[in-house]
Order: sequence, then C-alpha cells, then structure tokens
Amino acid sequence: MTDRVRQQVFDYLLGTLDESEMEDLRARLEHDPAYRHAMRLASRDLGRLRGLKCEVPVPPRLAERTCDLVFNPRERLRRSRLRAMTAQPTTLAATGRSNWIDVAVAGVIFLIAGLLILPAINSSRYQARITACQGNMRNVGQALSEYSHRNNEVFPAVPAQGNLAADGIWAPVLKEQGFLPEPQQVLCPESPQAQQADFRIPTLDELRKAAGQELARIQQKMGGSYGYCLGYSDHGIFQPTRNLNRDYFAILADAPSDRPDHQSANHGGLGQNVLFEDLHVEFCSTTRPGNGLDDIYTNDNHEVAPGLHRDDSVIASSGTVPVVYISLP
Repeated sequence: MTDRVRQQVFDYLLGTLDESEMEDLRARLEHDPAYRHAMRLASRDLGRLRGLKCEVPVPPRLAERTCDLVFNPRERLRRSRLRAMTAQPTTLAATGRSNWIDVAVAGVIFLIAGLLILPAINSSRYQARITACQGNMRNVGQALSEYSHRNNEVFPAVPAQGNLAADGIWAPVLKEQGFLPEPQQVLCPESPQAQQADFRIPTLDELRKAAGQELARIQQKMGGSYGYCLGYSDHGIFQPTRNLNRDYFAILADAPSDRPDHQSANHGGLGQNVLFEDLHVEFCSTTRPGNGLDDIYTNDNHEVAPGLHRDDSVIASSGTVPVVYISLP
C-alpha cells in the first residue's frame, strides 16, 4: 500500500475531495483490494482519535491559556516567574497533574492542527505536480504545432508497419528534427518514468537497427509518460492527424493505464492532463473531456486502435501499434 493510496483514503474520510474525486474513489474501493485495506486502517485510526476522552475537570479559560503557553513565549516566561515568586507551596502531585493536563491539551491541539494542515499541504503539492505536467505538455504542444506548420499542417505520422510503427514515434521525430531540445519535457513529474535517471529519447537510427525484445522495449519507452493520437482510418486507409486547430480534439495526454476505463495512472488515477489541438491543456477527471462524447483512449468502437473518422481521437501508449480494423460486409 503506497503513501498516495493512504492519503487519498484519508482525504476521502476527512471530506477534502471534490465530488468527482469522491466518485472515483468509491469506484476504486469497489474494485481495488489495496484501497479497501487502506480504508479499514484509516477508519480504525480515526476511530481511535474520536474515542479519546479526558476524564479530568476542565480548568477555567483552558483553551485561551493553552494557546498562550504554546504560541506566546512571553506568557510562558511570565507564568514561570510568577510560579517561582509565589509564597504558596505546590505539592508534587498537583504540579504533575497540572503539567500532564498542559501536555495533553497541547498534544490534542497539535494533532488537530496536523489533521487539518497536512491534507492541505498534500493537496497543494499534488496541484503543483499537475501544473508542472501541464507546463511540459504546453512545450510539447508548441513543438508539435511548429512541426505541423512545416509539414503541410500534418502532425508526426505513426507508420502503419516497420520498426517505427509505434505510437511513441512522435518523440524521436520531434527530437531528431530539433523541435524538442529538452527530452525531460515528455515526462509527467508524477509518472514512474520521471524517477528514472537514465531516461532518454532514442534516435530513429537506433529504432531501425533494433529487433525483437530490444525493439519492443525501446518502443514502449520512447514516448515518455505521454500518449499520442494514433491517427484515423478512412475507408480502411490509415491517415495521420491533421492540425485543424480544434479545441475539442485531444492530440496528447497522460498515457493510458491497464484499467478497464484506461484512465491514466500518472496522477494517482484521479484524472489526466489533456493537450488539445488548439494547444490548451486541461486536467480532466474523466476519459471523456469536453462535451463527453469522445473517449480519448478508445475509438467509437471502443477499441484501442486508430479513430474511425477524422474527429475520433484515440490517445495510445508509446508501444501501441496502429492496427486498422476493417469491417467486412
């Protein structure tokens, strides 16, 4: 069980998720044993906190005086001097009981503060990584756009056969032609590939010379942690994607996962960044962004294959081969 799973479950129990994130986590709880295990542990821990009881009488102005002691150094010094100057003797038992109360109350205050602040800190970090991913996508989008302008408004084509016939070919093509000077831009900061220090984009010559398992390994990694639009089939003829500056057409996104809905795992499975053809980027909690009509990870026949028409976008993982299915009469 990862820290991310535990944090998502705690956020769920504390009510810090929005409605779409809550629905997603409920679905995960139904199908993922790791999430159910994390839920049992988190519910047990929070139940223990709620069950804490203090069987001592509450002194007057306890909260105010405790805050003074915790957050006001001058007040602590003043009270220390006052106790030293008092003429009334203080028994050891009374002193010990008073100190125990102060420590217990301060501990509860810090515990509550941690439960409130830590989810906010984690949420801020999560949002920062989403923003960093979006920045990388915008840079890649600019490179794709410049490539299309120099190539008759056609984005990098995924060949139908041969060693270059894999979805991630867009990255080596952009790099080789000088449109992608920083290879790390093809990595989402949240993805496993971003943690690999040896990641690099292969050259086209390396791909042409590779064979067997080595070729498959290179193809699966060359597109980084992003998936690219496969293209579409026009009467059985495989066609590359043209740059029509559409604000609804996905050209790049966080790579799909092996889940039934293919939702990307790059951001904890809670959604994916999507780069649209007009170069705007959105974080989408569903695989059907915009009007909800087009699933960006499958074509209109629910296949991980080229689109069935010009507006049917299919974002595939780097090693996906563009197989065209032809319906027979």
